[in-house]
Amino acid sequence: MAYTPLATVLQHWQQAPEWQQPQRFLRLLEQWPQLVGSIVAEHAVPVELTGQGVLRVAVASSTWAQHLMFSRSRLMAKIQQTLGIALTDIRFSNRDWRRRPQTTTEEALPQVGQLPSVLPAATPQEAFQRWQAQVRQRSRDYPLCPRCQCPTPLEELQRWGRCGLCYTRAL
Repeated sequence: MAYTPLATVLQHWQQAPEWQQPQRFLRLLEQWPQLVGSIVAEHAVPVELTGQGVLRVAVASSTWAQHLMFSRSRLMAKIQQTLGIALTDIRFSNRDWRRRPQTTTEEALPQVGQLPSVLPAATPQEAFQRWQAQVRQRSRDYPLCPRCQCPTPLEELQRWGRCGLCYTRAL
C-alpha cells in the first residue's frame, strides 16, 4: 500500500462534490455580517444551504422575517456577486431561532418566565388599582396632550399634534 500525504488526502476530500456545499455554507456564515450589516446579523442567522440553492435563515421574530422578505432578491444578488453562490430562494423563519445570551442592557428588562412574582388581587377593584398605578408609572414622563391634558407618547404628538384619541375624535 502506497503512502499518500495527509495534505493530498485532505485536498482531494475538499474538492469532492459532496464537500462543496458545506464549504459554501461556511463561507456564507463567515461573510454574513458584512453581507447584511451588523444590525440584521444580530436578528438573522443562516441555518442551512440546501443542494437546490435554498438558503434557510433563522430570524428573531416574524417582523424580521417580513422585513427581510422585502430585500430577499437584493440579498440573493449580493450573495451571488460576493461569494459566487447561486441561490434559488431565501426562506426566513423564526422557528429555528435560538435566544442569544443577554447583554447587560437586556438583563435589566424582565423576560418571559422571569417576570416578578405578584400576588393575585383579592378583588377586581384591587386589580384595577394595580393596573392604574402601572399605567401612571409608565406614562409619568410623557408630555401632555394640548387638547385633553392626558399623558401622550411623544411620537403621537409629533405625528398628529395631539393624542391618538383626540385625533380619532376629530375624524
